[in-house]
Amino acid sequence: MSDNRDNEQPHHLQPVGQSGQQMAVYDPSVQGRVDDDETIDLREYWRILVKRKWTVIGVVAIVVTAALLSSLLMVPEYRSSARIEINPESSRILNYQDFAPEQQGWNATSIFYSTQFEILKSGALAEQVIRQEQLQDQPELLGQVRQRSVMGEIRSLFRTVTRAILPGGDGPGEGVERSTPSAEQQDEAKIRRAANALRSRISVQRVEESRLVDVSVRAFDPQLAQQLANAVVENYRQMTMQRRYDSGSEAREFLQEQLQDMRIQLERADQALMDFARDKNVADLEDLLDRARSAIDRFSDRKNEIDEELVQLESWKNLIEQGRTEHLDPIVNSESVDQLEDRLVEARSEYAELSQRFQDSYPEVQEVLNRIERLEAELAAEKEQMVEGILGRYENLQAQAESLDEAIDERESRMLALNEQAVQYNILQREFETNRELYDGLLQRMKEIGVASGIQENNITLIEEAMAAGAPFKPNVPRNLAMALVIGLMAGVGLALVLEFLDSSIRRVEDIERLVDRPVLGMVPLVKLRQKESDSDKKARDNERIVSHYSAVHPNSSVSEAFRSLRTSLMFSTPEGLPRTIMLTSSGMGEGKTTTAVNLATVLAQNGSRVLLIDADLRKPRIHRDFNLFRSPGLTNRIALSDNEGRDHSAIHATHVPDMFIMPSGSATPSPAEMLSSERLAKVLDSCRRAFDYIIMDAPPTLGLADSMILARQVDGVVVVARAARTGKENFRVAMKRLAQVKAPVLGVVLNGVDLDSPEYAYYSSYYYNYEAEEEPAEDAPKLGSSSAS
Repeated sequence: MSDNRDNEQPHHLQPVGQSGQQMAVYDPSVQGRVDDDETIDLREYWRILVKRKWTVIGVVAIVVTAALLSSLLMVPEYRSSARIEINPESSRILNYQDFAPEQQGWNATSIFYSTQFEILKSGALAEQVIRQEQLQDQPELLGQVRQRSVMGEIRSLFRTVTRAILPGGDGPGEGVERSTPSAEQQDEAKIRRAANALRSRISVQRVEESRLVDVSVRAFDPQLAQQLANAVVENYRQMTMQRRYDSGSEAREFLQEQLQDMRIQLERADQALMDFARDKNVADLEDLLDRARSAIDRFSDRKNEIDEELVQLESWKNLIEQGRTEHLDPIVNSESVDQLEDRLVEARSEYAELSQRFQDSYPEVQEVLNRIERLEAELAAEKEQMVEGILGRYENLQAQAESLDEAIDERESRMLALNEQAVQYNILQREFETNRELYDGLLQRMKEIGVASGIQENNITLIEEAMAAGAPFKPNVPRNLAMALVIGLMAGVGLALVLEFLDSSIRRVEDIERLVDRPVLGMVPLVKLRQKESDSDKKARDNERIVSHYSAVHPNSSVSEAFRSLRTSLMFSTPEGLPRTIMLTSSGMGEGKTTTAVNLATVLAQNGSRVLLIDADLRKPRIHRDFNLFRSPGLTNRIALSDNEGRDHSAIHATHVPDMFIMPSGSATPSPAEMLSSERLAKVLDSCRRAFDYIIMDAPPTLGLADSMILARQVDGVVVVARAARTGKENFRVAMKRLAQVKAPVLGVVLNGVDLDSPEYAYYSSYYYNYEAEEEPAEDAPKLGSSSAS
């Protein structure tokens, strides 16, 4: 619903439908939630297109109409095509690779045909055709006959008007002497102009999976199109033949010069290689290098083995120097040491048993002691022998390692000397081999060119000559209209999506759920009251009041059911049930909070509860006008006289709805925020709680005012009203954030003004039953006035 005063706008009521949740202080940290499901919802796009169908239809109509006009204005064009076969050139001037890598395969074939297509559309070929066919005076090629189009006609009209308005003259000024071009220069200019026109009319298309190519030329005259197509193909064949012949002549002259120079270079390279081998005695250079490498490899392998063993021996040597011989691996793993130690342990065990019964002087004990002494000496000698073996092995391997290093260094020096000689030898040998290969290749190619000098084979073959077209190919009205329809649909859909993207207002429940983490308590359908322009102001005000009292005037309507659903949602919004004091606010004006407050109070009273509706909007109060009451006495008067509230009930008025009472805003005050922040307001609310079951407060908008922030701390719950297609998303988000800053107990959101006839609400409208027809109130409908409460 809406409390907008503009009579030209339809009145709105807000929906209710979603089940409530437990009351909690709104947390802005969870704003802007993004659904985890990132799949594309095609139904959402379909909804946008149905909603903006007239935008799409309008764009399609404009594009199709423009295409139709352009097609009707066009001069018929004819196209003639000749088919030729183009085979890739297989002959080569040189039989060896060039500096650049040669391209092969599909890519090379594609580049070849692309090159031929550009030659077919080149300026040189077009000029050759114009000269051969003597077409430099053809009116169509000189631009005297042109194609018509909508934009072309507009430009032509603009030029005509410009010439008629601006003063005439053939030059930039008078008295300037200009030279007149000669007849030959004029002919050349015509040829270039006609050639440029011909280039723009040539099109080349390759037949798929073949070497056939269609060369087409379009013209307004079918005979001219045929003549030009055949002339282009014939001149292309001649140009290709001439280019191949010129290439062969140039190749022969080039090869003759290069052969003479190459023969001299080959002889010099051969002589230099022989002189170097004789002077350095390196005819068997490769064998010497191989033997040196083999010796170095053998020595290196042996050196690596010695180094690995020296690493282990050095660790044992360190243990020996530290006196920790018992930790040496050879001693630890020695079987003889293990046997001696086992025997020593047995002897000591035997001694321990005998010493308990006999003295050391006893013969058997003495014999055991002698055996222990002997075993200990043998064990020490065995370990000493192993230590000496380790140290001897270490010194021996060190001597071998030094000898191997000297041998490796000696052979590496010899190998370096051989490599230095090999570098120069290899350079001379490669130069000789390269010159010999070049000379052989040039000589072979020279002989081939000499044999084939009188043979010229063209790789261009004419398959079908061009014929005069029997019907024009342009304009193709069905195709143009079909393309225009497709383009128009694409443009219309794109424009519709852009408009939807630019729409920053809240329109559906999903928009609210994505912005804030508060439940949508319900939706209220849009109420449209017919009003003629001849209606009086009184009739308009009566219609406005009917909207505010819609639940009382039409108790069986879908709007009333929506508010009853809102009442049910509020009952489950907190663990304690329906909050006793509820404040209704919105982000801005005209979003329907006052109308929602009146109807919510009405359905609560219809449920048998005593309800007090307080107009807490001290800046722009409205409720007193909807109930035909005076503004004062009201809330401000009760706040000012809160000490006498037990005796003063003049600020509370009964209404036409049983058990529903209202408290107007009261006398105007210069500082509404200070008035509402007074401690007396709490006393007024406490006294009202004792007299009524529920208190509904109509608060000012949240943005730009502090009144709602103050009142939010005095109530048990806050309901935020948003108007569909009017409340801005950013304004709504900021308003919710301001309420969160003061820790307001936000119960949820009510979406108002939902047009169930709109495609975007088709899903929700299916949840409303077919109620009775919502007509104007009958004569016996309840009166909208009120009287003072006793």
